[in-house]
Amino acid sequence: MQSVSRQEILAAASQDSRETLERIVDQVYLSLRQMHVSGGTVQDIASLEVWTHRAPAEIEADLAYLEIDRQAVLRSLSEYLENQPLATKRLDWLFLNVLTYAEYIATVAEIRKKLLGVERYVKHLFPPRTEHIVDISLLTKRVWHAPASLGVVAVTFAIHPALSVVAVACLGYASYARKRSARQINAVLNAMLHTYLSFNTVDVSWSAVEAVLERSRESGAIWDASLFSLVAQRRGH
Repeated sequence: MQSVSRQEILAAASQDSRETLERIVDQVYLSLRQMHVSGGTVQDIASLEVWTHRAPAEIEADLAYLEIDRQAVLRSLSEYLENQPLATKRLDWLFLNVLTYAEYIATVAEIRKKLLGVERYVKHLFPPRTEHIVDISLLTKRVWHAPASLGVVAVTFAIHPALSVVAVACLGYASYARKRSARQINAVLNAMLHTYLSFNTVDVSWSAVEAVLERSRESGAIWDASLFSLVAQRRGH
């Protein structure tokens, strides 16, 4: 997996630009904090020195143990875009990779909180799964759904057979609505994940980056406008 370290970026800086570049780079890496846990106990929380492109198998652990201060990263990007002479492909890639990943895991977390409730969501995080769940319907299945539905039909039939027909229709529509909603959410999450996974090299084609961001946006993905500002600036060179 592609990775970029703080030292790699700073090593390429000229003496004239080093102070500004160092401030920007430090802000980014200080915004990436990893929790280290042993035996169920937090040992420490440390800022990263190296950012590595994530594989799907790492996402669930990151949801539990990785903290990305997106606003701090966006402030750093804003300053970076105002200083075009500082541009390097490694720092370009760092912003692109970190911000698309941060947006994806934040979206995953928000959707799961709404589906599970905050308390169940937190319990769901620990211990992290080794396989990333990309189908949200797997999180919303309840073993009591089928028995409860049968119970409702049985009760309404006992009251009046016609009521059971209405109950079946209502339950059927509710099931259809849940599945349709799950498909729509899954489409957005899959588009975002596919977009992120395509950025596993510092040698990016900015026209290709723009195309994949636009395709995912058409599927419902929402990316920060600063990413498009970065793309536009790099495509203009």
